[in-house]
Parts: sequence; C-alpha cells; structure tokens
Amino acid sequence: MSRRETEASSRLTRLLADSVRGNRPTAAETLSLLPHAPLAALQPVAEALALAGHGRAISFSRKVFIPLTQLCRDVCHYCTFAKAPRRLPAPYLALDEVLDLAHAGAGQSCKEALFTLGDKPELRHAAARDALARLGYARTVEYLEAAARAVLRETTLLPHLNAGVLDEDDLRRLRPVAASMGLMLESASDRLCARGGPHYGSPDKRPAVRLATLRNAGRLAIPVTSGILIGIGETRRERLETLLALRTSTTSSGTCRT
Repeated sequence: MSRRETEASSRLTRLLADSVRGNRPTAAETLSLLPHAPLAALQPVAEALALAGHGRAISFSRKVFIPLTQLCRDVCHYCTFAKAPRRLPAPYLALDEVLDLAHAGAGQSCKEALFTLGDKPELRHAAARDALARLGYARTVEYLEAAARAVLRETTLLPHLNAGVLDEDDLRRLRPVAASMGLMLESASDRLCARGGPHYGSPDKRPAVRLATLRNAGRLAIPVTSGILIGIGETRRERLETLLALRTSTTSSGTCRT
C-alpha cells in the first residue's frame, strides 16, 4: 500500500469512528473519502447508526393509496406508474371514487390517505385538460385540493400529498388540506437529465426545481418526506451528493424527513 493509500485509509477509519460517535462528516470529507470506500468498512457503521437512532423497532403508517391521476408530463424511463391516456379508463378519479377508496381504507384501520399523481399532466395531455374542464378545474393541483378537502371533511383520514414539483403559491394552497407532503429528490445529478439519461425529457426531475420545492416547503413549515432513488444509473458519488443536498435541506428547513 502506498503512503497516499495508507493516509486515506487512516482518514477513513477516523471519519467512520467519528460518525459512530455522532459527528457528521463534512461535505468535503464525504466526497473525498466515501465514494471509493470499501462496503465492508461502511456496513457495520451504517448498522450501528441505524440501531442507535431507531433501535430494532420498525414503524409504518397505515395508509390507503389514492391514485388521483396516472397521467404525467414527464417521461422518466424507469417509471411504471404513469400511463398514456388511452391506457386509462378515465384521466382522473371522480370525487365519489376518491371517497370510496378513502372509506374503504378507514374501514381497514388506515389513518392516512396517500394521494399519488403525475406532475402537471394538463401541460402535456389534452385528455387531462378536457377532463379537468369537465370537473370544473383548470389545473390538477386545484382538483387535488378539492379531493383532499373532501377526504378531510368526509372521513377520519389525514391526506398526504405526493403532488410533484410545486411553487410557493401552490404549496400555500395545499397546506390547509395536507397533514404532510412528499417529494422524492431522487438524484441531485444533472447528468441524469441529459440526453440518454433516465430523466431526459422530464422537466420536473431537474434537481434545482425539486430542491426549490423542498426549500419552499420548509419556509412554509410543511412536513415533507423525501429520499433518493437507487439504481437509475447514478454513481456512488452522485448518491452521496444527493444525500448531502437533502441534509442541507433538512438543516435549513427542519421539515424534511428522509
């Protein structure tokens, strides 16, 4: 082992020992030492931190999924949720369908109504625009607000909204009808948005706009669940950069849970 390799190994050993003691590595230390660190060294530390933070208990939220729409303007190349209009019986669930799902979930002791939907489908699909017009709305976010309000009014469930990228005005609109929201950062890598990448053609997957939504939600004191995706073509360094971006969002807002 060369002198440089010996020094790097010693620095990694100190970093991991400090991490077990509760001292977070800096961004510079993380990106210098962890991209090529052996998994055999990282796994015991990850286990120790998980047990120290959460013990052996596994928690979960009893929730019913309400897919308000499976239309989306993005074309993520790994997605199995979004569908073309011709593959759906209707572009959006009707409000009575939303409430039927919510009541069924409440009957199974669910506590949360998890609304899932695509990003701004009306900007891409005429079928979405026409369906919204028939329902009396111009945008998906307006219909989502009405659906979540109906669930709050008619059931005991708490709405959790996975509404995609939102500006501050729409976050303010949805805040009164949402116990919490969700937005996966997925990746902080702009490289994955380039031609040939999994996020090419998906404007709502640009890291900057997703981070802006997380920051705005933090300023509005909206609890948000976030996280990263594994296995979409990212490198370990890009995973680390994404985790660091989430850590910054958590530190600055205090409302992002991963």
